[in-house]
Amino acid sequence: MHRFSSALVILQNLPSHTAMKLPLSNLEVLRITKEKVKRFHEFVCTRLSSLSKCTADLFRRSYLFLVFKSNPLIVQLIYLLSISFAGFLALKNLRPLNKPSPRNLDLMFTSVSTVTVSSMATVEMEEFSGQQLWVFIILMILGGEVFASMIGLHFKNIRANTEEAFQTRLDFISRDIESSDVFTNSGQNNMEGAQSEETMPHNQVQESKAMNQKSRNVLAHVVAVYFIAAIVCSSVVITIFLWIDSDARHLLKSKHIKIWTFSIFTAVSSFANCGFTPLNDSMAIFKNNPTFLLLLTPQILVGNTLFAPLLRLSIWTLGKVSSREEYAYILQHPKEIGYRHLQPHKNSVKLVLTGVMLILLQAMLICYFEWDSKSLEGMGWFQKLTGSLFQSANSRHAGETVINISTLSPPIMVIFALAMYLPSGTSILASRGDNRSLADKKENPNGRATWKKFAMTKRTCLVIFTILACITERKSMTADPLNFSIFSVIFEVISAYGNVGYSLGYSCDKLVKPDATCRDASYGFVGRWSDQGRLIIILVMFLGRFKAYNLKGKKPLNVHPCTGATPHERPEVAAN
Repeated sequence: MHRFSSALVILQNLPSHTAMKLPLSNLEVLRITKEKVKRFHEFVCTRLSSLSKCTADLFRRSYLFLVFKSNPLIVQLIYLLSISFAGFLALKNLRPLNKPSPRNLDLMFTSVSTVTVSSMATVEMEEFSGQQLWVFIILMILGGEVFASMIGLHFKNIRANTEEAFQTRLDFISRDIESSDVFTNSGQNNMEGAQSEETMPHNQVQESKAMNQKSRNVLAHVVAVYFIAAIVCSSVVITIFLWIDSDARHLLKSKHIKIWTFSIFTAVSSFANCGFTPLNDSMAIFKNNPTFLLLLTPQILVGNTLFAPLLRLSIWTLGKVSSREEYAYILQHPKEIGYRHLQPHKNSVKLVLTGVMLILLQAMLICYFEWDSKSLEGMGWFQKLTGSLFQSANSRHAGETVINISTLSPPIMVIFALAMYLPSGTSILASRGDNRSLADKKENPNGRATWKKFAMTKRTCLVIFTILACITERKSMTADPLNFSIFSVIFEVISAYGNVGYSLGYSCDKLVKPDATCRDASYGFVGRWSDQGRLIIILVMFLGRFKAYNLKGKKPLNVHPCTGATPHERPEVAAN
């Protein structure tokens, strides 16, 4: 009985014992779980801290490499390739509504053409949506010569600031060591005498470096203001004109193009000398509107041919207004500043004279050969004169057109090919001389300049890529000899290398065997090439953008850049 009662008591107390044991077990599990979570958190924090330190160190090393050891050509190549690929992805994702999307190769070709400001087209511009047009605007800004040179100037300032800070530390350390040695060996008086002799020239050098750096920073801000002011003013002027001209406004409305989009697109394209417009026929629809063409012509010149002279004029004006010594230093020491577009006074005058002479010469020849031709048919005398002037200004190197270039006479085509071949800084009146900066003269040619030994001249590049284009398009040249003539191929290669965008196009009327399925298109002649031929043109456009890097190694022509490039001149980052 006693055993039975004891068992009964145990059974009655079992739930209470179980209840007491379970909470203890849960607390233990909770404690262990907290410890594991804490350890995992510490582990993750440690790993993330190590990863962040490694990432920061990687960025620091990359930054130091870009600042001190990188080749300017490689930096600019990476910059343009990155922008081109980003533009391709943006164009691919922003597909036009209710329209077939172009092929990936065509999108990549268009992106490269925009970044290199070449305006070579394989797709009609009206096939792109409004969002894609804004992508073009961004690409033209980032790839434009003025913007790229401005980035290069800021990059150079960063490099100079970093070198100055590093040199200051070294001087401070060396001075301390020097002072302690002199004090130990010769006494305080001898130390002060030695320091007084060395301090004066050192201070003068430091003052010169400081003034150079301050002037370069001022120049960077002047270029930025110049860039922004040119685009904003041109956009506003174009918008005002479109609001006044009802015909132009209705034309854009019929093509579903917003006025602000067209104004900003045209202003950026003209200033960057890209040559793209939101319209299929470029500026042909405005050929009977001379006012609009006269408004665009200065925008084309201020962003390319006349950029260097106008930049110097702007600095001179600011110096007269503000009386800051930095502006006077910039004008008096353009070589020490090291900005390629900053030219001495004589060179600036020669650039203006050369640019005006070439434009007037082309305009006069167009009027002489084409006045009563089909190219200028239906235009009044003032419209013909304005159209000829606008077309001549675009041959260096914007690429916007108001007339069908393929209908021009052969002499005019040859003149256009020559104008596309010449760099924007070409001056017929320029004097030969070593215009290198002191830094360029002191730079060790070994190592950094090794790649220049393999650089090709412009004529060599044109010959090689023309031969390659003829090889890839040999079947078309045999089957369609009128459209695929050797001159058309050469003209297309020169246009791509000059980053101009002029093209003789493709005409179904020239087919030896008529084809009912053939359709004339507004895009360039390269749009009819094979994929291999388009890849060649992509490469040519990139090489054309880097042509400042391969004008080395041979005796220059009488017609040569005002910059006075020499075989050992080191181009700046981003072609600045």
